[in-house]
Amino acid sequence: MSSTARLAAWCAEVPNTWPEAAREAVRCAFVDTLATMLAGRQEECTATARAAVSRWGSGPCFTAGGTRLAAPWAALVNGTAAHALDYDDVCEPALSHPSAALVPALLALAEETGASMAACVDAYIVGYEVMARLGQAMNQVHYQRGWHTTLSLGSPAVAAACARLLGLDATKTAMAISLGTSMAGGSKRQFGTMAKPLHAGLAAKNGLVAAQLAAAGLEAIAEPLDGTWGYQEMMAGDKAPGLDAALAGLGGDCAVLRHGIWAKFYPCCASTHRPVDALLSLQLVPGDVVRMETLVSEIAVANLRYRVPGSVAEARFSLPYCLAAALHDGPLTPTSFTPAAIARPAVLDLLGRTEMLPDPAQPASRAISDAVETGIVRVFLRDGTLREASAITPHGHPREPLTAAELDSKFLACAAAGGLPAGATEEAIALLARFNSLDSSVALMRALEAF
Repeated sequence: MSSTARLAAWCAEVPNTWPEAAREAVRCAFVDTLATMLAGRQEECTATARAAVSRWGSGPCFTAGGTRLAAPWAALVNGTAAHALDYDDVCEPALSHPSAALVPALLALAEETGASMAACVDAYIVGYEVMARLGQAMNQVHYQRGWHTTLSLGSPAVAAACARLLGLDATKTAMAISLGTSMAGGSKRQFGTMAKPLHAGLAAKNGLVAAQLAAAGLEAIAEPLDGTWGYQEMMAGDKAPGLDAALAGLGGDCAVLRHGIWAKFYPCCASTHRPVDALLSLQLVPGDVVRMETLVSEIAVANLRYRVPGSVAEARFSLPYCLAAALHDGPLTPTSFTPAAIARPAVLDLLGRTEMLPDPAQPASRAISDAVETGIVRVFLRDGTLREASAITPHGHPREPLTAAELDSKFLACAAAGGLPAGATEEAIALLARFNSLDSSVALMRALEAF
């Protein structure tokens, strides 16, 4: 069997008998994503995307902060909202943001078809597996070349998830994945712009459309991943691990449990989290700091290209800013990323005294399986002393996950930032606690609409 046929057969035929731990991890991912979606609903990128697609008519599906739209446009707007603050979760093998693409697409499709939330959880596990396997096959070469994997790998992964929710057979699931690759793209040059969060919305929309086209009988090449002009060759080349290696363990533990889902503790690029954690562990007084040095991976250096951010979006991709803000604010929150916050004189003064360096021990040429990230911070103090710390596992990472209380706190804060009234917030939290047993999304979406 070809790579796509193997992957599609697994997606269509794997039994829905996932361990309870996997179902609970996905429930938490839905909670976290709905939180970031609410917080991002008023952001300019979300409002602009919503205004643009709303011109094309209404539909049956919930849209963050707006009228109901057709499923593809609801998925696009909600995916953009979920990624607007860069507060949404991470799939490390894919170096991507999985839930900002998967959750909006599955919820929109569930509203359209009446699917249960248990079916959405099952479909999410399948889509996450595809995203992780493609990431294992192609990274870090694919990512180093500049592809934003949330869109480039997200589109076929969401297509697989939506095909699962629609109950497509292996042949049509392969068509959905194939069509998803034709819609994919996304350059990391867009980091720090409104297009970056839009990439998550596009992945959600693309995958949903690809699955529905496949369901209707639209055909594509049966093997889009392997061979000449295949996805692997064009987007990663022969230096990447390849699909044979990535698919070898298909059928073992699901990726949701094997790799976990990284729920973010800070609303900024994941590449900043390790050095920020390292800095905070030193518990320094801002006035004592003369200058800072930070060593991060070559991949992180490429992502964090804004030394002095000119906007809130750029600040999320500025390691000097994130370190300076953390020194003043403690753990970074959405209030650390406002126009007033990034203009603080004391913070701006530190930017010129903070240097980011690539760590020779963490080259971008490593295979994703060898890529254990470390963030190292060296702080030079006024008394002449040097303080140093490093972090490997950032808070929120699957090896150090958010507690249930922290996840609830994040949802409450995001809901309040998004303008959800207290009564509706309480109703939403109660529904999300039993998310996996909900027969449909109707009650949950009604609570989230109560702005």
